[in-house]
Amino acid sequence: MVIGSTVAAVLLVTGCGAGARSGPAARSDGLIPVTVGVTPLLNAAPLYLGIHHGFFREAGLAVEPKVIQTAATAIPSLLNGELQYALVSTVPAINAKSQGLPVAAVAGNDVYVSDPKDDGSALLVAPNSRFQRTADLTGATIAVVGLRSMPELATRLALADAGVDPGSVKFVEIPYPEMLSAVRDGRVDAALFADPFLGQATSQGLRPVTYPYSAALPGVTGLLWISVQPYLQQNADAAAKFTTAMTRAVEYAAAHPDEARAAAGEFTTMSPEALAAAHLPSYRPTVDEVTFTRIADAMVQQGFVKSAPSVEGMVWRP
Repeated sequence: MVIGSTVAAVLLVTGCGAGARSGPAARSDGLIPVTVGVTPLLNAAPLYLGIHHGFFREAGLAVEPKVIQTAATAIPSLLNGELQYALVSTVPAINAKSQGLPVAAVAGNDVYVSDPKDDGSALLVAPNSRFQRTADLTGATIAVVGLRSMPELATRLALADAGVDPGSVKFVEIPYPEMLSAVRDGRVDAALFADPFLGQATSQGLRPVTYPYSAALPGVTGLLWISVQPYLQQNADAAAKFTTAMTRAVEYAAAHPDEARAAAGEFTTMSPEALAAAHLPSYRPTVDEVTFTRIADAMVQQGFVKSAPSVEGMVWRP
């Protein structure tokens, strides 16, 4: 997604020192307040499990989740101190870095699976579509939830791997709730659905032609927890505690999938039936510069950015 205009506006107001504040003062009970931006998806379950099981409190932190819609709002909020951390994909983080913004990852959250049957996203077409497989998609119109986003990047990479020129495909931006009708009505040839919308669409006859994430990016970090360098530098002790507790929470979610699924029922709008059928992310807390390099190179290849930014410093280490 493109975050330039939003971030530019924030920088004009707050100046280049945005995010350099020392952070919220400790409360009367000694806990340091931390506000974390999350989208209400299954990916965010580790944060809520960490809160429920006291991992953050034991580390001296009082964590408050704040719902965000996109990284386009999360990153400016990190810069002006409204958020201390946010859960985003690597694409907006690299976009921000390419604009000279001091973003840094403190922990990973999940990785893309390698087996399509475990993939919570799929590129679907209508039952009677002439597109039978990925290699047939030359000239297709494909809907993704955001342009110049990770969904578009993954789809482009999967197309290229199947011998399709991504430049021959028209990508359009359509919200998940509207994708089913867009495919049915023929406004698009295919759409990249994600749970719970994936299950709804397949139950109504739409069929997969590819699973872009597992096809093109198996094992690659999906979402990660980011902050900004000024905050991390001025709050190194609190940041180290957050990283440790968040890592513990992600590992707990990976080891207790039933609890992760149950926790998601508290912060998503998914029905019990949809939640039971949804694919859980593959939770994993590790992240390194190799991930950023791979995605940055792919973004250059697909025209998302003109040149790959240096990934040095994009992983903060306590």
